[in-house]
Amino acid sequence: LPGGSKTLSQWQALGVVRANGKPFKNGSDKATLKVPDGRNGPAFLMIKNFTVIKAYNNADKYALAVGLLADEIAGSSGLVQDWKRPFTKLTFEERQELQQRLSQHGLYDGKFDGKIGDGSKSAILAFQAKAGLTQDGYPSMEVLKWLRQK
Repeated sequence: LPGGSKTLSQWQALGVVRANGKPFKNGSDKATLKVPDGRNGPAFLMIKNFTVIKAYNNADKYALAVGLLADEIAGSSGLVQDWKRPFTKLTFEERQELQQRLSQHGLYDGKFDGKIGDGSKSAILAFQAKAGLTQDGYPSMEVLKWLRQK
Protein backbone atom coordinates (compact mmCIF):
# COMPACT_ATOMS: atom_id res chain seq x y z
CA LEU A 1 0.00 0.00 0.00
CA PRO A 2 1.31 3.46 -0.78
CA GLY A 3 2.29 5.48 2.25
CA GLY A 4 3.07 9.03 3.18
CA SER A 5 1.01 12.15 2.95
CA LYS A 6 -0.46 13.08 -0.42
CA THR A 7 -3.16 15.43 -1.62
CA LEU A 8 -6.60 13.94 -2.13
CA SER A 9 -6.13 14.58 -5.87
CA GLN A 10 -2.91 12.53 -5.79
CA TRP A 11 -4.66 9.70 -3.96
CA GLN A 12 -7.44 9.82 -6.55
CA ALA A 13 -4.84 9.61 -9.35
CA LEU A 14 -3.52 6.43 -7.67
CA GLY A 15 -7.01 4.92 -7.94
CA VAL A 16 -8.29 5.65 -4.42
CA VAL A 17 -12.02 6.40 -4.37
CA ARG A 18 -14.49 7.20 -1.62
CA ALA A 19 -16.65 4.29 -0.45
CA ASN A 20 -19.80 6.27 -1.30
CA GLY A 21 -18.55 6.98 -4.83
CA LYS A 22 -18.70 10.76 -4.37
CA PRO A 23 -15.73 12.93 -5.37
CA PHE A 24 -13.34 14.28 -2.74
CA LYS A 25 -14.48 17.69 -1.51
CA ASN A 26 -11.12 19.47 -1.57
CA GLY A 27 -8.48 17.86 -3.76
CA SER A 28 -5.69 19.99 -2.29
CA ASP A 29 -6.20 18.68 1.28
CA LYS A 30 -3.34 16.44 2.43
CA ALA A 31 -4.24 12.96 3.66
CA THR A 32 -2.53 9.80 4.90
CA LEU A 33 -3.83 6.31 4.14
CA LYS A 34 -4.63 4.20 7.23
CA VAL A 35 -5.66 0.54 7.22
CA PRO A 36 -6.42 -0.21 10.89
CA ASP A 37 -7.23 -3.88 10.29
CA GLY A 38 -4.71 -4.61 7.56
CA ARG A 39 -5.31 -5.36 3.92
CA ASN A 40 -8.57 -7.24 4.55
CA GLY A 41 -10.19 -4.35 6.40
CA PRO A 42 -11.39 -0.90 5.40
CA ALA A 43 -9.00 1.87 4.38
CA PHE A 44 -9.33 5.49 5.46
CA LEU A 45 -7.75 8.69 4.19
CA MET A 46 -6.97 10.78 7.26
CA ILE A 47 -6.79 14.55 6.95
CA LYS A 48 -5.32 17.04 9.45
CA ASN A 49 -8.14 16.64 12.01
CA PHE A 50 -6.91 13.09 12.60
CA THR A 51 -3.53 14.45 13.71
CA VAL A 52 -5.22 17.04 15.92
CA ILE A 53 -7.26 14.33 17.67
CA LYS A 54 -4.10 12.23 18.11
CA ALA A 55 -2.50 15.11 20.03
CA TYR A 56 -4.99 14.27 22.80
CA ASN A 57 -4.71 10.46 22.53
CA ASN A 58 -2.09 9.03 20.16
CA ALA A 59 -3.98 5.80 19.39
CA ASP A 60 -5.04 5.55 15.73
CA LYS A 61 -8.24 3.68 16.58
CA TYR A 62 -9.22 6.28 19.19
CA ALA A 63 -8.68 9.11 16.71
CA LEU A 64 -10.63 7.21 14.05
CA ALA A 65 -13.56 6.62 16.44
CA VAL A 66 -13.66 10.28 17.51
CA GLY A 67 -13.44 11.40 13.88
CA LEU A 68 -16.28 9.11 12.82
CA LEU A 69 -18.40 10.30 15.75
CA ALA A 70 -17.71 13.94 14.82
CA ASP A 71 -18.71 13.21 11.22
CA GLU A 72 -22.01 11.70 12.40
CA ILE A 73 -22.70 14.68 14.68
CA ALA A 74 -22.09 16.93 11.65
CA GLY A 75 -24.75 15.00 9.69
CA SER A 76 -22.71 12.34 7.90
CA SER A 77 -24.15 8.84 7.78
CA GLY A 78 -21.02 7.31 9.35
CA LEU A 79 -19.41 4.26 7.79
CA VAL A 80 -20.75 3.64 4.31
CA GLN A 81 -19.92 -0.06 4.22
CA ASP A 82 -19.99 -2.70 6.92
CA TRP A 83 -16.68 -3.26 8.70
CA LYS A 84 -16.37 -7.02 8.41
CA ARG A 85 -13.89 -8.75 10.68
CA PRO A 86 -13.44 -12.30 9.39
CA PHE A 87 -10.09 -12.75 11.11
CA THR A 88 -8.89 -13.48 14.62
CA LYS A 89 -6.83 -10.83 16.36
CA LEU A 90 -3.57 -11.80 18.02
CA THR A 91 -3.73 -12.36 21.77
CA PHE A 92 -1.64 -10.24 24.15
CA GLU A 93 0.94 -13.04 24.42
CA GLU A 94 1.08 -13.44 20.63
CA ARG A 95 1.63 -9.69 20.21
CA GLN A 96 4.52 -9.88 22.70
CA GLU A 97 5.96 -12.86 20.81
CA LEU A 98 5.63 -10.91 17.56
CA GLN A 99 7.62 -8.03 19.06
CA GLN A 100 10.28 -10.42 20.40
CA ARG A 101 10.68 -12.14 17.04
CA LEU A 102 10.83 -8.81 15.19
CA SER A 103 13.56 -7.78 17.64
CA GLN A 104 15.49 -11.00 16.93
CA HIS A 105 15.45 -9.97 13.26
CA GLY A 106 16.86 -6.56 14.19
CA LEU A 107 13.68 -4.79 13.13
CA TYR A 108 12.22 -3.73 16.50
CA ASP A 109 13.95 -2.10 19.46
CA GLY A 110 11.00 -1.25 21.70
CA LYS A 111 9.49 -2.90 24.75
CA PHE A 112 7.87 -6.32 24.48
CA ASP A 113 4.64 -4.94 25.93
CA GLY A 114 2.11 -6.39 23.48
CA LYS A 115 1.05 -2.88 22.45
CA ILE A 116 1.23 -2.39 18.70
CA GLY A 117 2.31 1.21 18.20
CA ASP A 118 4.23 3.00 15.49
CA GLY A 119 7.49 1.17 16.26
CA SER A 120 5.84 -2.24 16.00
CA LYS A 121 4.00 -1.27 12.81
CA SER A 122 7.22 0.00 11.20
CA ALA A 123 8.98 -3.25 12.14
CA ILE A 124 6.10 -5.32 10.72
CA LEU A 125 6.21 -3.32 7.47
CA ALA A 126 9.97 -3.90 7.21
CA PHE A 127 9.53 -7.63 7.82
CA GLN A 128 6.69 -7.87 5.31
CA ALA A 129 8.87 -6.17 2.68
CA LYS A 130 11.79 -8.50 3.48
CA ALA A 131 9.55 -11.61 3.32
CA GLY A 132 7.74 -10.56 0.13
CA LEU A 133 4.38 -10.22 1.89
CA THR A 134 1.75 -7.55 1.31
CA GLN A 135 2.96 -4.52 3.26
CA ASP A 136 0.15 -3.27 5.49
CA GLY A 137 1.89 -3.16 8.90
CA TYR A 138 -0.90 -5.20 10.47
CA PRO A 139 0.02 -7.62 13.30
CA SER A 140 -1.63 -10.70 11.81
CA MET A 141 -1.28 -14.40 12.52
CA GLU A 142 0.18 -14.70 9.01
CA VAL A 143 3.09 -12.41 9.97
CA LEU A 144 3.64 -14.25 13.25
CA LYS A 145 3.69 -17.63 11.46
CA TRP A 146 6.26 -16.32 8.97
CA LEU A 147 8.40 -15.01 11.83
CA ARG A 148 8.20 -18.39 13.58
CA GLN A 149 9.55 -20.08 10.44
CA LYS A 150 12.55 -17.76 10.10
